[in-house]
Amino acid sequence: MNYPIINFRNEIDAYINRLDRKSITKESYRKILYSFLGYLEGLALMSPTKEDVIAYKEYLNDECHVGASTIQKVVVVLRGFFLELASNDIYPNIMMGIRGERITKDFKRSTLTLKEVSRLLQKAHKLAIDLEGKRNYAIAALIATTGLRTIEVERANKEDLSIKNNVHILYVQGKGRDDKSEYVKLSDEVYAIIESYLLDRVDDNDALFITHSRNANSSRLTTRNIRGIIKELLRRINIDDPHYSAHSLRHSFATNLIKSGASIDEAQLILRHKDISTTMIYNHSLDRENSNGELIMSNLLFKSGGSDNGR
Repeated sequence: MNYPIINFRNEIDAYINRLDRKSITKESYRKILYSFLGYLEGLALMSPTKEDVIAYKEYLNDECHVGASTIQKVVVVLRGFFLELASNDIYPNIMMGIRGERITKDFKRSTLTLKEVSRLLQKAHKLAIDLEGKRNYAIAALIATTGLRTIEVERANKEDLSIKNNVHILYVQGKGRDDKSEYVKLSDEVYAIIESYLLDRVDDNDALFITHSRNANSSRLTTRNIRGIIKELLRRINIDDPHYSAHSLRHSFATNLIKSGASIDEAQLILRHKDISTTMIYNHSLDRENSNGELIMSNLLFKSGGSDNGR
């Protein structure tokens, strides 16, 4: 089949403008579609096919190490886009038969112990000898003590720092939100780390965290930048494993919080989960961690000789 050559950038913009979605969702869709377009342009693919979409999924998984939930979102967005094009007789629906990714409710990232998180922060502190190091230390401390998502860190502005009831806070634009009505509390220690970084900056950028490259103008850090920063700190403490990432710090925050005695309701409030069943995953993980049925059975069979005395 000969597919037509069209101006995909114009079609993407027109599609996004027609969407009846929140502005933040529309920008998320635009980013996904532009990323796909960038992939096509890099390979000089003017008329993409179903096979090209499948190859893109494999590229995201194998080369970019993108998780199943992200790939699933990409598939959903591409489906909507190409269905719209096909409905308007602009381009064939090449998403027909493209499967999404199976997403489990189990953790996609491993959890760090309190000792490991402490080691990571100590390493970040040791490396905070210049502006970039101070920034990385502030980011690590912020995520480790508040459980912020990387997208929430990316969206944070300097003006979002405030004080409420004599406690330092940071207003947050959460997942799927258009405003910053929610906030996280910052300890005096964490606020001091962030303040130390900001005092050394001499720019007019509104973003809380920015790039500090000598070869480029300062710009807001992206989620990719933030993930890379945490990943490098993990390598610095000899944790170089794809199961550990920036999101592991959020998992670690939640798990260690519940371990320390916080209720599920309190954890849900701090993590800003809409559905408490999402928060319950952390509790189920702890139940699995504390359940030693396999070890008990092994002891019964191998160490007690199967006798009743081993019960």
